[in-house]
Amino acid sequence: MNWNVLRAIFKRNFISYFASPTGYVFICVFVLLTSLAAFWPNDFFNSNLANLDQLSKYLPYIMLVFIPAITMSIWAEERRLGTDELLLTIPASDVDVVLGKYLAAVAIFTVSLLFSAVANFTVLQWLGNPDLGLFFGTYLGYWFVGLAMLAVGMVASFLTSNLTVGFVLGALFNAPLAFSGAAEVILPPSIAQYVSRWSVARQIDDFERGMISLSSISYFVLIAAVMLYLSVVLIGRRHWRGGRDGKSMLGHYVARTIALLLVAVGVSVLFADHDLIRADVTTERLSSLSPDTRQLVQNLDTEYPVKIEAYISADVPSEYIQTKLDLISTLGELSSLGGEKILVQQHILENHSEAAADAQAKYGIEPQTVLTKVRGAQTQEEVFLGVAFTCGLEKEVVPFIDKGIPVEYELVRSITTVAQQERKRLGVVKTDVPLLSSFNFQAMSNTDESLLVQELRKQYEVVEVDPASPITDQFDVLLAVQPSSLGPEEMNNFIAAVESGQPTAIFEDPFPMPNFYPNVPGTAQPKQPQQTNPFMGSQPPQPKGDITRLWDVLGVDMVGDQVIWQDYNPYPRAGAFIDQAWVFIDDGSGEQPFNQQQAITAGLQQVLFIMPGAWRRLNASNLEFIELARTGDNTGTTRFADIMQNSRMGVNPFAMAAPTEEQFVLAARVQGEAPEVDPAVDSAENPASEVAEEVGGGAEETPAGESEGTAQGGQGIDVVLVSDIDCLASAFFFVRSRGQDEGAEINFQFDNVTFVLNALDVLADDPRFVEIRKRRRAHRTLTQVEDRTEQARREAAQRSEEFNNHFEQARTEEQQKFNERIDQIQKNTGLDARTKMIQVEVARSDGQRKLEVRLAQLRQERDRAVDQIERTLSGEISRVQNRYKLFAVLIPPLPPLLLAGFVFFHRRNMEREGVSKSRLR
Repeated sequence: MNWNVLRAIFKRNFISYFASPTGYVFICVFVLLTSLAAFWPNDFFNSNLANLDQLSKYLPYIMLVFIPAITMSIWAEERRLGTDELLLTIPASDVDVVLGKYLAAVAIFTVSLLFSAVANFTVLQWLGNPDLGLFFGTYLGYWFVGLAMLAVGMVASFLTSNLTVGFVLGALFNAPLAFSGAAEVILPPSIAQYVSRWSVARQIDDFERGMISLSSISYFVLIAAVMLYLSVVLIGRRHWRGGRDGKSMLGHYVARTIALLLVAVGVSVLFADHDLIRADVTTERLSSLSPDTRQLVQNLDTEYPVKIEAYISADVPSEYIQTKLDLISTLGELSSLGGEKILVQQHILENHSEAAADAQAKYGIEPQTVLTKVRGAQTQEEVFLGVAFTCGLEKEVVPFIDKGIPVEYELVRSITTVAQQERKRLGVVKTDVPLLSSFNFQAMSNTDESLLVQELRKQYEVVEVDPASPITDQFDVLLAVQPSSLGPEEMNNFIAAVESGQPTAIFEDPFPMPNFYPNVPGTAQPKQPQQTNPFMGSQPPQPKGDITRLWDVLGVDMVGDQVIWQDYNPYPRAGAFIDQAWVFIDDGSGEQPFNQQQAITAGLQQVLFIMPGAWRRLNASNLEFIELARTGDNTGTTRFADIMQNSRMGVNPFAMAAPTEEQFVLAARVQGEAPEVDPAVDSAENPASEVAEEVGGGAEETPAGESEGTAQGGQGIDVVLVSDIDCLASAFFFVRSRGQDEGAEINFQFDNVTFVLNALDVLADDPRFVEIRKRRRAHRTLTQVEDRTEQARREAAQRSEEFNNHFEQARTEEQQKFNERIDQIQKNTGLDARTKMIQVEVARSDGQRKLEVRLAQLRQERDRAVDQIERTLSGEISRVQNRYKLFAVLIPPLPPLLLAGFVFFHRRNMEREGVSKSRLR
């Protein structure tokens, strides 16, 4: 290879392109098209993501126009001018000529891409805070697309001497690469799915997610290599058309080209199935799997591969775009990491397509109706975001991944669940809190299973445990919610199970919220009468066991009639909706609210407890007391009786309470050896001892599979204590699934579900999902647009509140006028009682009718005003977006346009040098 010749050819072609304004005009058009594609679609602002997803949709079609404009003159111009013979006679090989021209075309394209990159990054930086790594990965993908399409366009240029024909052929030859991503339009789904797999759009998916992979790089490089070889064959056809013996070698070179093409396809397939290099260059690590996920997938041991079929809507509302991106990204990484152990098939579908019908028939996955706002109007859309997992005869289906669900956790847990042969056992102690489905005789209806148990069934074998009998079965973890509601015998059996070393999570609440858990007594409150049979009437309340004996065993104390309150509200917009009874635990509530050394609470952002109690360690206890969550010092306590009395009087029960400025422990973990049972103590004084002996088997007999430390008399206690049961309510699961809504008045950040599941997993010695569950992927958003639209929303909300206040004031005035008219009749002493009563009734009837008419008019006026405010808000948001669109599209083409003007006038001045002024026009 002659490097001097190659460099000379490269320099000649590269400089000639930029020697005239025409090249800059082409760059200006390219930058304009990329800016239009990136920022003009409404989906860019609706998704509220500072990325180039919209540009990636249209890039193959933009390249279909721009690439032939570069390649059409590579060889056709040489032929037209007759300089091709000069190039072919210089002391250089055909490879030197082809590589020199190709590298010049690549350099021209790279300069154009750099103009586009700088312009688009400036716009994204202006609108928000883009992820630099994601941006770099995306444009690196665009560059590799250009490498492949430039090589294809060169082949077209070597076939003709006409520039127009070269442009058309270049576009035609590159069309399969660009349009194969939409193969389902003209091909059957089974064939279209395979064809689209090898399209440009599919191959730059990794780059769009900030993932640089060997499989994607090899795809584009191999296309370029095959096309460059074909160009060398075409430029050297003068040598082989007749051959030395007069025979054509066309067949020989066709065979060699086909052989090279097959090798390229084979290598691409090999790297696609065995992607050896994958590097996530995003700042937020958006496309990386967590270390725990990678470990779980690598250690996956199953006889059959795990097959994953994902059904994802092609278009989703803006609120679900991040979830869709996370789902597609995580599936891609699981497929790459799992190899033959995990087979992933993604169906990007429409609601009424054949694939949608297949999802419903095979797995029961149906589109979910979700609420979304489009241009200020609330609408409903049907969305597919379901995933099915199969492994042998096992099947697990996630019908819908809502926008607040951690995608990686949901997928990995389902994979391991469907692949493992046995699940760990979780026992739910039967108390007055109805977690499992049951029949309610008072309401004469079935009680649905709580969302907590539904979530636990995805991972555990959930078993109901009736403490009326000794708990002799061994469970990986035991869940007891409000154990103070147990009867005396049930309490003895439960305490015995805890003493025997059974890992247990205890949730105890001095004041369960009636909205969440009706008829559940607080810790120090008696049980309510229960109707066990509708024909027998109410039965007297059952006695409760002594919960303090359990606290003595655990070496803790909780005052059952005291409720903890905290004067801290991280959501000031909620106003009076949130009072001191809502105890928020987060970084703003106090120093070190969560124990970062414990896996249960490390990394949590916020947990809400509602009127909880507090745990205190007994000084005489030898057990280890580990704090998990505690309040700040702007706190106090209120007695249960005071809360009930003040509530009946309509008084805030915490308004008169004096702060104690004490930090209260709301959750703790107790570990250590259970105290020795004194054999001299009579079993009548300590009824739990007999049950503990029956469960533990005595000090001399150790249950199979347990260490000596867990036998009676030396067993290890491992208990998580939480002084609130409201944190388990199904409402928190709903809040988690709802996620963050753009434009919502309040977006809660609760980690209650994560906290509870972490506690059970750690106790069950199953920490596989603890860190995965806490992971949050932070997508960069358009903060500038958010601030402007948020300001418009605040102003609209303020105007709406003013109209509502005006309505309430007018309603009060009309009601007052009505009352005054009745009072006047009542005070008229000139009327007898009968006449007065008749006039009062007539006035009341007439006044009530007029009042209702007036109130209806006021409501209509208010509703019209609020609707007008919503329309104005929608219009203001549209104006803000359109303003940004205009600047985002008009500003980027200016630099190359100004540079083109500079080159034009500079060349004009250079041409005029030394020329007589009389000859200049």
